[in-house]
Amino acid sequence: MTSTFDLNAASFERHRALPSGVPEAIRKAIWEFTGERSSARVLDLGAGSGRIGRAFVEAGDAYVGVDFSLAMLREFHARNPAACLLQADGGQLPFPNGSFELVLLMQVLSGAHNRRSLLSETARVAARGGCVIVGQTVTPPEGVDARMKKQLAVVLEEMGAGAHGSKEAREQSLEWLGAQSTRSMRSTAASWTAQRTAREFLDRHGSGARFSALPGAVQAEALKRLGAWADKSCGSLDEMFSETHSFELHVFVLR
Repeated sequence: MTSTFDLNAASFERHRALPSGVPEAIRKAIWEFTGERSSARVLDLGAGSGRIGRAFVEAGDAYVGVDFSLAMLREFHARNPAACLLQADGGQLPFPNGSFELVLLMQVLSGAHNRRSLLSETARVAARGGCVIVGQTVTPPEGVDARMKKQLAVVLEEMGAGAHGSKEAREQSLEWLGAQSTRSMRSTAASWTAQRTAREFLDRHGSGARFSALPGAVQAEALKRLGAWADKSCGSLDEMFSETHSFELHVFVLR
């Protein structure tokens, strides 16, 4: 099995690592919000290179990380050899019904190509009364990243390359999970100050898995147009902006 994430696994955390202490804060918040015992079985779907999962492994939790990208899992293993990791398709999980008290979906819903089967499998392997936790980084709507993402969508639409990512898909997923739950809650697990430039966005997004799946000529032209727009709209590509970022959790207690 191959994944678009394989190509950029080695550089993934260089562009997208969370600040020190944030993964631990996310883990702590999950245990507090769910009320689960520390012995609860944890499944992390889309574990990637372990930027969040490592906190669970290092704490000795009953953690299993699953990802479709073998290269990403190798990055995870290189940092945490003790981690229990498995390459698998999230839409066809090799676990019995009700195997896990906690199922994590961290930064995966917006870009999942198999969203319906992923959600169905998530509910199947979660224990009755168990929790599904959806997490994502939230950036300010007026911030550099948000403005660049919005303009990139415009550029790709103008080029006939279609929408890039899908906020609507994520919202639909949250609604579906809500319908399967007895209750749900939302909270901020951590907040931090980030320094952002338009150039960093261009460098980071150029290695993104979904963007990398586009034809090379489309990628190059889209980034060229986006860079020209940012050079005018942001003062310069290297203008530094200080932003408040946070990590938001949606917790669903399944029926």
